[in-house]
Amino acid sequence: MADSISELELFIQIAAAGSITMAAIKLDSSPPAVSRRLAAMEARLGVRLIERSARRFELTEAGHALLERAQRIVAEVEEAEAEVASHARKLVGRLSIGAMQRLIRTRLAPEVARFAQLHPQLQVEFRLSERPLDLEEDELDILFQIDVPSAANVVARKLTDSRFVLCASPDYLKRRGQPARPDDLLQHDCLCFVRGRHLMNSWTVSEDGVVRDITVEARLASNSGDVLHQWIQGGFGIGMQFLWDVEEELAAGRLVECLAPYTSMSFSLYAVYAYKGYRSPKMEQFLKFLDDRFGDGADAA
Repeated sequence: MADSISELELFIQIAAAGSITMAAIKLDSSPPAVSRRLAAMEARLGVRLIERSARRFELTEAGHALLERAQRIVAEVEEAEAEVASHARKLVGRLSIGAMQRLIRTRLAPEVARFAQLHPQLQVEFRLSERPLDLEEDELDILFQIDVPSAANVVARKLTDSRFVLCASPDYLKRRGQPARPDDLLQHDCLCFVRGRHLMNSWTVSEDGVVRDITVEARLASNSGDVLHQWIQGGFGIGMQFLWDVEEELAAGRLVECLAPYTSMSFSLYAVYAYKGYRSPKMEQFLKFLDDRFGDGADAA
């Protein structure tokens, strides 16, 4: 049984690496050794799993079918081991968490680190990306996002509600003046976020009871939340931020909210995970920890 699980783990690593050589590097082995183990597995099963040559590395139909089952089996074995280990009140194994880069500047990263401190035998991996992440493709246990996923096989646990704010430094507003109405933004230097190839320069406002989008001209744009925040602090223009990222600076007067009566850009933060009918102890404890920290937890399939 142990040998079979080891073979499945090897096959998953090879498929994820995309080559024998890369898999050998990740496994701290040699390409010939990895190739021999794969060949022995194929001989035992009596089927070719990967078509491989100098120019080609591609899973066969049988390889794709095995990979899907292997990933489920290995995950279930890891969960079973973690459940047994939890009886000793110690979380072990690996917890893989993902989030869009711009979400983590002040709110999420510290909470992940605090949870890891509470469970020193648990390996916590926090993956960040400028592109949208996927639970299955990116092999994540939990994904933070600000919209409810449409997939039917996931659960979205609401953590908290918040809103976006438009803000600028006092120096910038002293030079350029405070915008009085949304259309005044068209005469200001606007700092915009870029997601992939999409420039997020359409800002939602509510004026005279009518909700509309105003398209601003991006004076500066970046795909980094940190860079955008630095530009706003530096007095380069007006930008949109998560409230939790700037509330201390707003309270201290280092930043000033703009057009507060007109902005209506609210959102909810969710912890998303795959529905399996069972949550591993490490996921159960992490979700409970988030509920305690955020206070608004509720599951929605």
